[in-house]
Amino acid sequence: MPERRSPRTLRDVSHLFLSGTEPARRAAPRSTVCVWIAVVGASLNRAHCAAGVAAAFARQGMCVSLLEVCRGLPNIGYYFGMEPAAYLAPTLDRSELVSGAWNGEIRFCFSADPAAFERYRGEDLPPGAPHVIVAAFSYPPERAAARFLGGLRRAAAAMSDEGTALGQLPPDAIIAAGCRESAGRARALTAGMRDAFPHAAIFLLGDDMNAGRADDADEVLAIPADLRASWARRLPPVDRVFGELAAGLLQVVSLRRRKGSGYAASG
Repeated sequence: MPERRSPRTLRDVSHLFLSGTEPARRAAPRSTVCVWIAVVGASLNRAHCAAGVAAAFARQGMCVSLLEVCRGLPNIGYYFGMEPAAYLAPTLDRSELVSGAWNGEIRFCFSADPAAFERYRGEDLPPGAPHVIVAAFSYPPERAAARFLGGLRRAAAAMSDEGTALGQLPPDAIIAAGCRESAGRARALTAGMRDAFPHAAIFLLGDDMNAGRADDADEVLAIPADLRASWARRLPPVDRVFGELAAGLLQVVSLRRRKGSGYAASG
């Protein structure tokens, strides 16, 4: 596994995300990055990881919209302090869309049905700050993947300033997350995502990433062994790995945009 890079914060690289002079920034459309967290393996806590990544962006003053396709437990409502009657609703009715906000920093919603997110009517985004859309999901069987990912792109668009008028929003960055038992599948997923979204930054996250190589990933990060100790806490986890992951993703996306790819233009 590659060694962790030197510590970075989003403040260290956020200047790459916004280009031009200060007056030009204020006049420009909001800059938006769409990040997917694709989880493979039932023993990895999807919501815990998603809440940690979202909170890492929010701690640096960025607008964060977090959505989770929660076909089963867990879901992000648990980590943002919702009562069980609210966060368990999608397990009883797949079409149910539950939304909320946390500490004025993160707006979030979750449903078992990707199409439900097109009904999202949450709080308006604060003006000025760049926007990060984080979409967390368990990767579906291959036979259903194409349809599911199409629905996910529409769900991400619904969380942007333009809403459903944008149509679809492809990922700028993808986190393939796998536990020890599913590390091989997570690596296969990075290869598939590289083919499907060649302009996206690909990161591999897992708790046993020493075996084999990850040539299709831009970076590989290991989940700390003690991170599971915070699974039961009803708060977004705080760990260095999430800060490194968020900063690394932003840095790679920013540099690619600066090279003039034109992909995933500002929302």
